[in-house]
Amino acid sequence: MSKSTVGPDDRARLHEAASVLAGVRAATTLLNSAGEIDAERRAAMAAMVQSELERLERMVRRQQEAVRPTSSEAADDVRAEVIDLDAVVATMVLAHEAKGTDIAWRPSRMLALGDSDQVTEALNVLLDNAADHGGGSVRIEVRAAGPGSTSVEIAVTDDGPGVAPELRRRIFARGVSRAGSPGQGIGLHAARDLMERQGGYLELAETGEHTTFVLGIPMLGCVDAHDTQHRGGRSGVAA
Repeated sequence: MSKSTVGPDDRARLHEAASVLAGVRAATTLLNSAGEIDAERRAAMAAMVQSELERLERMVRRQQEAVRPTSSEAADDVRAEVIDLDAVVATMVLAHEAKGTDIAWRPSRMLALGDSDQVTEALNVLLDNAADHGGGSVRIEVRAAGPGSTSVEIAVTDDGPGVAPELRRRIFARGVSRAGSPGQGIGLHAARDLMERQGGYLELAETGEHTTFVLGIPMLGCVDAHDTQHRGGRSGVAA
């Protein structure tokens, strides 16, 4: 039997594809259940499913380009584009709420510069992690990194017991996972790598309780006030 040729980056992409499909499957079940959700939320969830399927198609296409002998593209090529962070967060919130996670957040109207697919993937990893290790609702906060900073941050906080002290310095290393974790220690390492490739960062915040991961990316500003309508339904008001 030949040895597997699946590398670490391939496993990360397979991990992400499985997560995307789980969200789409859960949302499709809700969409096919008459009376489960109201018309506005049904429309938002249908748009989320379409957006996630398109992201999955781009992911597959980039992987295909990467293995073509004549291709000059790499699977991890970073696109530089304006990112509407509310659109990114709203899509992920709907996908994870469909899977049963209770999430609270407020739209921020903030714009960033980077690769929206890779920011979405990193946020997806953090929400998967919160669902696996948290003990209740998840809170998302989009904010400026600080006075004079050129970055915008997405902070994801769960209600779990927090990261054990002996794991805090190694939490982003490949293959490292918390006790009882269903994962293989791939997601957080891949998410940090995705953010660093586009001039951003992913950090574990120093908090006394719970777990907060902070994703940072270069900031562009805010959208106009009239374009603030949240696309995600009940998650528009934070706890």
